[in-house]
Amino acid sequence: MNIGEKLNKKGDKIHFFYDLGRGPGQRPTTGIFIYARPNSQEQKNFNKEALKILETKKS
Repeated sequence: MNIGEKLNKKGDKIHFFYDLGRGPGQRPTTGIFIYARPNSQEQKNFNKEALKILETKKS
């Protein structure tokens, strides 16, 4: 199982998904996103915490 990422339409957030295959319904979302270009310290801290959660889901 791989975890992929996709930039949203506005280009301000990156959403993560499980890549279980190429067919329909085989890329469910993890519900985790990070800011592509964090503007404040809050957003930077949010990104760090989200990436930590993502690492635990990978293992």
